[in-house]
Amino acid sequence: MKLTRKQLTILAIPAAILLIAALAAVYAMEPGNTVQRFMPKCPFHQMTGMHCPGCGGTRAVHALLHGHPLKALRCNAILFPGVICALLIWRYPKLQYNKPFAFTIAAIFFLFFILRNIPCYPFSLLAPPSF
Repeated sequence: MKLTRKQLTILAIPAAILLIAALAAVYAMEPGNTVQRFMPKCPFHQMTGMHCPGCGGTRAVHALLHGHPLKALRCNAILFPGVICALLIWRYPKLQYNKPFAFTIAAIFFLFFILRNIPCYPFSLLAPPSF
């Protein structure tokens, strides 16, 4: 189903409002602070004790919004390649149907998931820091 320009505009406005509200909430919260209790915990980490590829993502976005890219990289190193992939797919929508591209992205995320759960140096640097 192909959406018309008008339908896309109608969908984009509430999506942009939600994105701005979410970024404002992440900007305002302080990781590790008791005010953060409204932020959901990662269910995968809660159940298994392992870090999924998204663990630390909220703290990474918070660090980026406050102008700390190295801290963001430390919280979740896959954030930057993920944003680049999202921008590439947004710019070139046919990429999402390209199997080699999709398998490469999936392999990168899976490898990141495996490596960040190895409990020895240097792989332990990929796990998000605890605040």
